[in-house]
Amino acid sequence: MRRDEATFVRELTEAQKSAAKLEPAIQPLYELLKRGEVDRAKESVPRWQAAFDLALGRVLAIKVRTEAYNGMLARAKRGMKVADPQHNTWHLEPSDEIQLGSQLKSHAAKAREYLERVAGEHGGTPWAWLAQRELKEPLGWEWKELRTPLDPPAPRVAAAASNPPRAPSDERPRMIRRPPPRRPPPKL
Repeated sequence: MRRDEATFVRELTEAQKSAAKLEPAIQPLYELLKRGEVDRAKESVPRWQAAFDLALGRVLAIKVRTEAYNGMLARAKRGMKVADPQHNTWHLEPSDEIQLGSQLKSHAAKAREYLERVAGEHGGTPWAWLAQRELKEPLGWEWKELRTPLDPPAPRVAAAASNPPRAPSDERPRMIRRPPPRRPPPKL
């Protein structure tokens, strides 16, 4: 929800910090796996093929999600206009569509290709289960416009007056019992 421009930009900057921390950790993993991509066809053991395909597919999926998230927040910082004047809130939601750049779109297509290969060629294995689970999550993001009421809620005075606090059913005072006496200190 946006009440003023400075607060909105500050909140977007805070949200970008998590992606900024994650991106440098993902890049070395991607670079390492990308080097092994040329030798993937030489691997004859299905277990290692599935493991490699799953690893590269998941790293690419995380890379795309993180960079797309960061890009969508950056796009919002540059300014967005609502299509419907009744709307005053933007909500960032996962989406199957990649709205930023052709490189992200190609990475997303490659991630899906690797994950679908694992799910198709190695069905019934833990690798296939993980690949199918990863494929269920969208890779992109999109902004949705919403209407959020900005008026403060009405005071609930009338409800409190009709339900006064109840007195305890037993009015006698309750005392805390004294603890049992301690043994006397030893005489030295």
